[in-house]
Amino acid sequence: MTEPQSALPPPRPPFQFTLRTLLLLFVVLGSSLAVFGAWGIAVFGVVVGLAIHARTTSNLKVLGCLMIVVVCSVLLLGVAWAWLLSMRNLVYAFGPPHGLSCKHNMKQIAFALQLYHSAHNCFPPAIVADKTGKPTASWRGLIVPYLDNDGEYQNLTKIVASGATWNSLSTMRIADFLCPSDHSELIGPTSYLAVVGPDTAWSGDKPRNIEEFGKDASDTVMVVEVHDNCVCWAEPKDIALQSIGTPVFPRSRFLLPSNHDGRDDFFFVYDPGISVVMADGKVRCLDLREGSADELQRIFRIGGCKGIDEAGRHLNWPNIAALLVWLLSVGTLLVGAVRGRKARLGPRRPLDRGRFGGGATHGQGTCLS
Repeated sequence: MTEPQSALPPPRPPFQFTLRTLLLLFVVLGSSLAVFGAWGIAVFGVVVGLAIHARTTSNLKVLGCLMIVVVCSVLLLGVAWAWLLSMRNLVYAFGPPHGLSCKHNMKQIAFALQLYHSAHNCFPPAIVADKTGKPTASWRGLIVPYLDNDGEYQNLTKIVASGATWNSLSTMRIADFLCPSDHSELIGPTSYLAVVGPDTAWSGDKPRNIEEFGKDASDTVMVVEVHDNCVCWAEPKDIALQSIGTPVFPRSRFLLPSNHDGRDDFFFVYDPGISVVMADGKVRCLDLREGSADELQRIFRIGGCKGIDEAGRHLNWPNIAALLVWLLSVGTLLVGAVRGRKARLGPRRPLDRGRFGGGATHGQGTCLS
């Protein structure tokens, strides 16, 4: 008598997309576009191809494919990192980025102001006026002798000391008064201005002593960076406190300097801020994105920077979240593909042994009498 062999479950079709799988594919596509941009379509195609391959091949081959992908990714990341380092070295070979160079200029101005204060027991006045009260020179011209590096401004210092008017000095260019990213069409422009007002560090033609600021010296703005302002460095012209935050001098003119080098990247975002020189000689970067015109003007008064946040680097959470979603969705898709392969093939069929092996042969069993 022969005994029928137990029926095996039919194998599952090679491709069977459920609603869960389709939703997962949409998540992989969306996160790929969010992380890789336009290249996300190509990345999505590679991930789907790898998932199909993992569903239709053995575990050993899937492991080999995954290892190849990992090795290639590591190699590509290594090459990209080496290229970025080489480009960074190339940039520094031709000179520092504009942001660093501009900060160096502001430190030079801060040091010159402190030297002037040590020599005259006061800061320079915002303007120098003649007997008729007509402005003839700016505070920038007064600190030129203290900016002198190895006699670079020696001749200019003599001209300033002789009492020359700013018109005769406007054709001379001073690198320490101009940010490298400022593309002004003037011959001798400046990127650094003072905020003039009765409650500020500059009160017109009357010089101030640091003792007048008391404990607020570290919170009092002396100089602020402004781009494309059409002001020559020797011109007795700065910013009036009452004009800040108005159509005459809107907030956006302060935020332009924050785009020196376009430092935003995938993982970090840099707050738009403005670089200022404080009365104690320090250079800070303030966050001035919010607030009314009155609040903005308060910052430039004596001691007005108390409680003002520093503009700095923050994590780019949308990009980081997109990357985590991409990693999780891709991992889920690949693991589901491997498990789907096992379900499609079903359980392994046991091999029937022949009569010389102690059992039945393949196909229908035979009973020996």
